[in-house]
Amino acid sequence: MANWLSRISSLFSSSEKRSGSSAEFESAVNAALLGATVSDNTSLPVITPEGALNLSAVWACVRILSDTVGTLPIHLFRRDGEDRIPASDHPLRSLLAKPNSYTNKFYLIQHLMVGCALWGNGYVRIFRDKNFRPERLQLLKPYDCTPYLNDRTEELFYRTKYGEMVPAYDMIHLRGLSSNGYEGLSPIAVHRENLQLTEAAQRYGVKFFNQGGNMSGVFKYPSVLKPESYERLKRDLLAQSTGMHNAHTPLLLEGGMTYERISIPPDDAQFIATRKFQKTEIATIYGVPPHMIADLERATNNNIEQQAMEFVQYCLLPYIIKLEEEFNRKLLREDEFDSLFFKFNVNGLLRADVKSRGEWVYKLYLIGAITANEVRHWEELNSYSGGDVFFRQANMLPVNELTNMLTSAQGTTNDNLLKPSNDDNE
Repeated sequence: MANWLSRISSLFSSSEKRSGSSAEFESAVNAALLGATVSDNTSLPVITPEGALNLSAVWACVRILSDTVGTLPIHLFRRDGEDRIPASDHPLRSLLAKPNSYTNKFYLIQHLMVGCALWGNGYVRIFRDKNFRPERLQLLKPYDCTPYLNDRTEELFYRTKYGEMVPAYDMIHLRGLSSNGYEGLSPIAVHRENLQLTEAAQRYGVKFFNQGGNMSGVFKYPSVLKPESYERLKRDLLAQSTGMHNAHTPLLLEGGMTYERISIPPDDAQFIATRKFQKTEIATIYGVPPHMIADLERATNNNIEQQAMEFVQYCLLPYIIKLEEEFNRKLLREDEFDSLFFKFNVNGLLRADVKSRGEWVYKLYLIGAITANEVRHWEELNSYSGGDVFFRQANMLPVNELTNMLTSAQGTTNDNLLKPSNDDNE
């Protein structure tokens, strides 16, 4: 305050300065006033990938994406012709269950997803044994690793914070949308201005309520107060009326003072609608249905189930395929590419309601597509002896067998018509 007052007073320090044009004088006053007061209060906050988690919508989207993919079962299968069988004896199953001494499969996948959702890149380094088989996985922070592509040899390396150059086959890299093909773009950096508006609205809300936005008004006094009385009254009124802890509490007025309440201007209360709009915008950035981050304005019982299925198909499935391909390409050796593969199980997320699921399973069972034990396995129930037999309805026959039966029946009818009866013989 003293700074810009001194700047204004300096304008009147000499007659030479007052001789300037009125436009120059007005410009100088505005610069002095706005430079020290308005600019500091209207500056947008700095948004970083990790700092964006302060926004509840960003936190919710990143948590839903990382936790959902982290909870999905991932299996290692061995190809057997057109069939697949679990590779339960392969050492990679144990590696995924315990990647290192301090984490497990869930946190491994979650780490990759969080890095991809915030920085656009998730990194896990692979350490191998003498047989070139992975034996340990190290979680790397996204900002501690940078990809470098050699344009001449088309070889990709990753530089760690220790200066090591790690080849591409020793780095699991989950990247988001990319403009160069080897490094993902950070959603936070690309949409920083949008998120800055959300952060500014959030800060405004805190300031709005901390300053007693629900009790804004004017105090009227019948006479002029002395300076010391004014300062004391101002201090006491601010102590009684501002802050959430003083909301809706009665005020103690003296000396004929009255209080006239002023309703919240629409412009001041508009930040609520702004924050709701920004929540939808953030959900759009991450492809998460709004109802999954507690925005139920347009959600109904009829469309929530469909939105949940679209969430799996259009939002989670790209991440899942990227992870499967990275695991297949980096964790398997070249001599295992044609015989082994990783596969996430998303059936649990695609389940419909109990009634629809029961009808679907019943139809598969009637046409002999599944066995009773397979159904029990889906519902996490133990199998029983004799439950691996396929059944089919007796009134259902292949078309060729039905044609043969009709032809045979027609021939038998014709033979009976041509065969003389016993009465004719008599």
